[in-house]
Amino acid sequence: MPNAAVTLHWTVPPSALQRGIGDYAVRLMNAVFDLATYFAARIESYAKQNAPWTDRTGNARQGLTARSFRTATAVSIILWGAVSYQIWLEVKNAGRFAIILPTLQAHYAPFMRAVEGLMR
Repeated sequence: MPNAAVTLHWTVPPSALQRGIGDYAVRLMNAVFDLATYFAARIESYAKQNAPWTDRTGNARQGLTARSFRTATAVSIILWGAVSYQIWLEVKNAGRFAIILPTLQAHYAPFMRAVEGLMR
């Protein structure tokens, strides 16, 4: 049958499928941002509870902050320290008092598993 004709009958027009896909992308980005916001709170709490240094004033520990941010195409979680000497806590003594990178590393896999769960 080299010249057989094929007729398609759409029960859902392609334009509706296109809108649905677009809606899915928006809903997924919103869900990922909500998840990042939840994880940012966990990350901040973990950093404050597990900072390995001995407090003198408590300012460094209190200044640890995590927030989620969103652009049109990405979601980020950022953890930072608010004191001017935070960099030295992170890098001095071969990183013995570091908390920022270890905290982000500890939460990466659980966060990615949760994101993957959103797409199932």
